[in-house]
Amino acid sequence: MAALFGVLFVARIGGARRALVMQRWPAFVLAGAALVALMRGAIMPAAGLGALAGLAWVLAPSLLVRRAAPPPEDPADTAARAVLGLARNASETDIRRAYRAKIARAHPDRGGAHADAARLTAARDRLLKGKRR
Repeated sequence: MAALFGVLFVARIGGARRALVMQRWPAFVLAGAALVALMRGAIMPAAGLGALAGLAWVLAPSLLVRRAAPPPEDPADTAARAVLGLARNASETDIRRAYRAKIARAHPDRGGAHADAARLTAARDRLLKGKRR
């Protein structure tokens, strides 16, 4: 009967509240066990289970969070970083600074090849576009 009540309770509440309940399910289980122990007259176990339920309410969300792996980087972004000689966590300022330093040597007006300058510009534009998203 209690399981049926629990299923109906979770089914009836809205999405945001359901997420809160599902994050803190150990607290609800322990609180239910505390109520059963209290109804049977076991006051000390009920108090202990109640304390554990309160602790679970506070700690369960942080302990049950699934740590997601960082998304894999696009190979084109990796290639663009290699062209500019940048690390993955480079800021917009770092990207612009590396571009200016490399384009000063690779610009066609300074004796560089047009293809090199175009490759540097494309790499800069790709990385800056990714920062703006």
